[in-house]
Amino acid sequence: MKISITMVLCAVVLSAELVEFTSAGVLLCNGARLDVGTYAAPLAVDWNGDGKKDLIIGQFAYGRIRFYPNVGTNSTPVFNEYYFLLDGLGNLSVPWG
Repeated sequence: MKISITMVLCAVVLSAELVEFTSAGVLLCNGARLDVGTYAAPLAVDWNGDGKKDLIIGQFAYGRIRFYPNVGTNSTPVFNEYYFLLDGLGNLSVPWG
C-alpha cells in the first residue's frame, strides 16, 4: 500500500506544471498609486455582478475591507474610488494587528 501511494505522489509531482509569477504593473486609483498600507490581502472578483473583476482588499490597519469597483474592463481595469464594506453594525472587518 505504501509503495503504490508513493508512486502516485511521485507521478503527480513529476507532472505538475511550473508557475511563473510576473509583475502586472502598478494599480492606480483615481490617478494615484493604489496603496492600502502594509500586509494587504487583495482579491480580484466580480463583486457587484457587472461582469468586470473588482478589487476586494483587506487592510492591516483596523482590519477593514475595501471594495474598488472596476469602471474599466477586465483587460484594462480602472479604479476611481473605494468603499469600505459594511455589515449591519458598521465597517465589516477581519482580525488585525
